[in-house]
Amino acid sequence: MDVKPKYVINFVKDSIIRELISKLTNKTTLVWLHFMDCTGCTEALLRSDFPSIKEMILDIINLEYHETLMAAAGKQAEEVLKQTIEKYRKNYICVIEGAIPVKDGGIYCKIGNKTAVELVKKVTKNAKFTIALGACACFGGIPAAVPNPTGAVGVKDIIKDEQKLINIPGCPPNPYNFLATLFYIFIFNKFPLLDDLKRPLFAYGGVIHDYCERLDYFEEGKFAEAFGDEGHRKGYCLYKLGCKGPVTYANCPGIRFCGNLAWPVSSGHPCIGCTEPHFWDKFTPFYEPVEIENFRE
Repeated sequence: MDVKPKYVINFVKDSIIRELISKLTNKTTLVWLHFMDCTGCTEALLRSDFPSIKEMILDIINLEYHETLMAAAGKQAEEVLKQTIEKYRKNYICVIEGAIPVKDGGIYCKIGNKTAVELVKKVTKNAKFTIALGACACFGGIPAAVPNPTGAVGVKDIIKDEQKLINIPGCPPNPYNFLATLFYIFIFNKFPLLDDLKRPLFAYGGVIHDYCERLDYFEEGKFAEAFGDEGHRKGYCLYKLGCKGPVTYANCPGIRFCGNLAWPVSSGHPCIGCTEPHFWDKFTPFYEPVEIENFRE
């Protein structure tokens, strides 16, 4: 399937999405779990401006449980979680941020005296859909990097019904890929088309390299050889500085970050492949070129 992510995402950010949102008659309930993470995925979402987090919480979703954003803590928060999954049984979406440790009985991550494994199984069992958000929740991320002392894994390694699971990887993922997926689920009550890693094709259907603004320089054989050299200053291709764009599936060149203003490559830093499984081990050292077929200088 030939998918050009940047065009689809531009459609998602178009005013038509507001019209679709206005047609929603009910707020969908979200339960958001945190495990072994840096909270970067939530931080990225908090900085979204279409819609803003304020609009999301007040007008679009019913965010019943989110450990970073909710006022409750301790036993009060535990009770909120318990009541929510009972009240909205089979009618809520579970969002999971962070890896899940399984070594030594899962003792390396406990919340309310329950392991992350226990909580994932309990909450996703009665969820309508589950969204694994970020590299850690999708594939284990940095916590799973060698030697992986806690036995960290992604959500897909824990839950049995993968038909209810969708992955939105990235470190952090672009918040609009998450929001677009969420809106799609709200409106159509199903997932968008997925690849074999359960990533939505509208966002992960092509490699970064094919949509990069520096692609012409790659094809002309113009490369930055070192950070700060003439080629780097002129915006030449970053392949020789370790850019993983040729083997990384994501829509970063089209959607960008910071209000569609910038992304790592446009700022002069090579892509590190953070939407791919086990990128931390697979692509290090980050500043060494990745092998690609038929590459000629």
